[in-house]
Amino acid sequence: MSFHRSRLSRRRTRRGAFTLTELLVVIGLIALLVSLLLPVVARARAAANATVCLSNLRQMGTAWTMYTAENRGRLFEYLWHLPQAPDIAWQAYWPGVLEHYKVHGDTILCPSASDPIPFNQNNGYGNVAYAWSGKYQSQGSVARFNAATYRHSSYGFNRYLTAGGGFGMDGRTSTLASVRPSADVPLFADAVFADFRPVNGSAAAPVPPPPNLRGENFPVTAPEHWRFLIARHGRGVNVGFADGSTRWVPLEEMYMHTWKAGWNKYRLPLPKL
Repeated sequence: MSFHRSRLSRRRTRRGAFTLTELLVVIGLIALLVSLLLPVVARARAAANATVCLSNLRQMGTAWTMYTAENRGRLFEYLWHLPQAPDIAWQAYWPGVLEHYKVHGDTILCPSASDPIPFNQNNGYGNVAYAWSGKYQSQGSVARFNAATYRHSSYGFNRYLTAGGGFGMDGRTSTLASVRPSADVPLFADAVFADFRPVNGSAAAPVPPPPNLRGENFPVTAPEHWRFLIARHGRGVNVGFADGSTRWVPLEEMYMHTWKAGWNKYRLPLPKL
């Protein structure tokens, strides 16, 4: 009886264990499932980041609208560097204006580029995955108040929307009433630096494209339109417009909007990612 019980026990043990082949099959199936799920998770994360980014831009646009309403439609001045009165520069331009309306911190950071650039690229430029940083700017500026206090953000501002910057019959208006059509005028956008004044060009003579769409290794003299031609959300960026609306815009269509009065619209020829 003892002998038969021992044989029965060994048979049950053999039936309950995995063979090496079965184990390899299970591991292979798990690896296959993970490989199928990872892209789905990545796409879901990217979609969530893009949604938060659009919400940020909407809040930024609301703060800008509140400022212009409280100042009888007057656009704010462009003031970047004022070392003799750093508090004025710190508060006067768009980051200071938005901060006055409690729009700062994470609200001016896209989740896809929320960390400041960890090295000095072109005096603080960010890139597709990093926010720009005032750490490498001069003291007494919009981006850097002093050695210990500086800003970083994932967005940039259309500098044509400053007082006398580019709207109106002569391109020098200081009031919001001349910013038309407001639903087509970019206000804020994903960018590697705090602001930009893109040059125009034409379909026959387009502006030079950036060397890459990652925002990497741009020289100090890089054209300002390169600052927003980054593939941060697919092959496009999120843009907030002067009427308060926000939407995703393909990079090739960024020049199909009204950046200033008399803007010549055309599609941009751009490199691959």
